[in-house]
Amino acid sequence: MYLKTHKWMFALLLWATSPVWALELQQQKFSDDQIFSAVVGKFQKTLQYRFNTATTDARKPLLVFGPALKFGKKVQSQSFTHLTQQELVTEQQAVFILIPNAYPDPERNALYVEYDIPSNASYGLLKVFPKDGVLAVEVEDSYRSSSGARATYGKLYEGVACRDNTEMAYRWNEYEGNRASGRCLDTMFTEFIKPF
Repeated sequence: MYLKTHKWMFALLLWATSPVWALELQQQKFSDDQIFSAVVGKFQKTLQYRFNTATTDARKPLLVFGPALKFGKKVQSQSFTHLTQQELVTEQQAVFILIPNAYPDPERNALYVEYDIPSNASYGLLKVFPKDGVLAVEVEDSYRSSSGARATYGKLYEGVACRDNTEMAYRWNEYEGNRASGRCLDTMFTEFIKPF
């Protein structure tokens, strides 16, 4: 009896700490790629923007998960690139969608996805659900906040030395009204970590 209870408790804990991906939404299973491709697709144009206007290389949108979401391996996708927070910071990228959290509704008919896109100072909550065999995405809540965007960058880049000609260096210069420059304005990303 103890062994049976122990196995049941372990399974329950595993379910509680696992992501909710491959959700059964109205008895339909969708992969991580399908779910987050639908989310990224909602903001495709915004996520293609580059602060360095001289950059001509095309790239897939960048998707990053917050610490609340755990994945055993990276999501492979044709429509986006899944970066860890560490990879994002190492590359000093400025244009990405951060997914701090995601959770199903009680009936598992929809997935609620929190999003943060600091490059255009937007964040909010999406509802992802199946409709006619495909995933639909609706905006539940949407907000704009430049101080919120700086706070997101600040959490990611606190204690990180700025490197010239990175997207973050161009982003910093845009805040200061000098969009054409990719030179770091200080050794560290002080604009994003100072009180405002």
